[in-house]
Amino acid sequence: MMKVLYLGEKNIGSLGIIRIIETSYPGSSIILKGVEDCSNKTLSDPYDICIIDGKKLDTQLVENFKKLLLMSNVPVLILVKKEQSLHKFFNHLSNVRGIIEYESGVEFFLNAINMVLAGGYCYSWDIYNLKNDNSELFNEAYFEAAGLTRREMEILKMYLDGATNKEISIKLSRSQKTISAHKSNILRKIGTKRLPVSPTH
Repeated sequence: MMKVLYLGEKNIGSLGIIRIIETSYPGSSIILKGVEDCSNKTLSDPYDICIIDGKKLDTQLVENFKKLLLMSNVPVLILVKKEQSLHKFFNHLSNVRGIIEYESGVEFFLNAINMVLAGGYCYSWDIYNLKNDNSELFNEAYFEAAGLTRREMEILKMYLDGATNKEISIKLSRSQKTISAHKSNILRKIGTKRLPVSPTH
C-alpha cells in the first residue's frame, strides 16, 4: 500500500489530485497537510512519496524549507506553474525527484509518480532549458544520483554542447549505434522523452 503525503490547500484542485491518486492506486493512504504544518513540526510518519503544491511552497520563507528537509528520505514531486522560480526548489529542498507543470495531463502525472517511486526523475521541461537556468540540479552529483555512468555523463555533456551522434562516435571511437543506445539509457535514467537538438546541427 502506497502512503502519500500531499502538501497543499484543502481546495477543489487538491481534492481532484487526491481523487486521481486514490482511483489509480487503490488502497493508498493519502494525507493532506498544509505546507505551514510541515514548516512548524517534524513529520515522523514514513511516506513513500511527498507531492507538493508549488503555489503554496512559493509563498514560504526560505527558512521554512529547512523544516521540510527533515523529510530527506522521502522522494519529492512538486507541481508548479512554468513561470515560477525553479531555483528556489532545487537549491533549498533535498530529494526533489520531479517538478511537473500543473497543466500536465493525468497520464503524465501518474507516470511522474511511478518514475519517482522507482527512484528516477521526471520534469515537464527538457533538461537543456533547466541547464540554461543555471540550476544546481546540473552537476556530477545529480548525474550520479540519476544512475548515469561516467561514459553516459561524457556523452550527455558533448551532446548538450552541440555535438551530433556522428561527431560523438568519431571522438569516442564508437559506432553511432552504440552512441544511440547510450542516449536511450540517458533519457530513461533522467526521466525525459528527448534531448534537445542543437540549433547548429
